[in-house]
Amino acid sequence: MSNLILMGIDIGHRREPTAICVAELEERQGDGRRITNHFVIRHLESLPLGTSYPEVAARLSEVSSSIRQRVNCSPYLYVDATGIGEPIIDLLHEEATGLGSITPVYFTHGDQRIHEGGQIRLGKAYLVSRLQMLLQTHRLHLPRTAESERLAQELLDYEIQVDEQANDRYGAFRVGSHDDLVTALGLAVHKEPRRIQVF
Repeated sequence: MSNLILMGIDIGHRREPTAICVAELEERQGDGRRITNHFVIRHLESLPLGTSYPEVAARLSEVSSSIRQRVNCSPYLYVDATGIGEPIIDLLHEEATGLGSITPVYFTHGDQRIHEGGQIRLGKAYLVSRLQMLLQTHRLHLPRTAESERLAQELLDYEIQVDEQANDRYGAFRVGSHDDLVTALGLAVHKEPRRIQVF
């Protein structure tokens, strides 16, 4: 049985880079012989600011091809489509070769995850609490790389702001700070996948 590979992609805009996170799901036996899902981060990458959408598609093809060569299965991709919409998802389908399943994710208010019609609506509060839970239960395993250090800084910069009407906002709000790697990581590990048999 092959391990499941999940990719989170935060598509960049004019002032934020595109970020890619590859997570490998591992089942590990814990205390009391209980099996739990662990997410081993195999790849973290921020593309240069201003990378075009066709170049993003080409890089995703390269990463996906490398995964297939290593584990003989295609990854499942979760792409933040909130600010870019379906045209960029369509472009990824058209221009990226060998990609696995692509699911657009739209961030919403609140703490719910709704999967319907081939897309996911994901509350930012859900994403934040999910990451906190995985970190505090030691089920998220990061590599020792420069990108991981940047991710750690993004996690420190990540804030929850609540306005006078009790509306909350999540992200990095300080000037010069980003949250693209946090978003890509959150997308890659946003749910407990069911183990599937890969033939």
